[in-house]
Amino acid sequence: MDVDLEELAAIIEQLDKTEFTDFLYEKGSLRLHVRRGGYIPDNAAQHTAVAAAGTSAPPPAALPAAPAGPISAAPAVAPAPTAVAQNGHSPAVSPGSLPDGHLLVTAPMLGTYYGAPKPGEPAFVKVGDSVAADAVLCIVEVMKLMNSVTAGAAGEVTAVFVKDGDLVEFEQPLFAIRTAS
Repeated sequence: MDVDLEELAAIIEQLDKTEFTDFLYEKGSLRLHVRRGGYIPDNAAQHTAVAAAGTSAPPPAALPAAPAGPISAAPAVAPAPTAVAQNGHSPAVSPGSLPDGHLLVTAPMLGTYYGAPKPGEPAFVKVGDSVAADAVLCIVEVMKLMNSVTAGAAGEVTAVFVKDGDLVEFEQPLFAIRTAS
């Protein structure tokens, strides 16, 4: 398959405008893997091959593909970012020390976090809202594809750890939910 240089240039231009640590693009036989310093996943040691233009290197191991449709988050342990409450005060819940009965909703992939369906509209959820397991909490945009992130369990939103428009990393904490017992 021939490489569309205009498309490749557009991707690189977009990457220059964002703060990312790991990016994998596959189209046909083309595989582009770009990594910057910062967060390195546990299995990164096997992904260290870098191909320069016009040279070949062994291809990096495949990263899991992003699932289509709504994404259900699972509990995870991740670095503790600062929480953002709707009233501007930090909530008592932090990702590093969740009380029993809380679920940590994490980013399913690297992308841009959007807390509302469209700019200027109310957020999907805010601290104190009750949510169903299939409730959409936010959108993570990856290369112009909007991926809905769902609660994964019914309960009450107790913390929002990111702001609208933030770049989020894979498995970065987004929300804390006190699950219904």
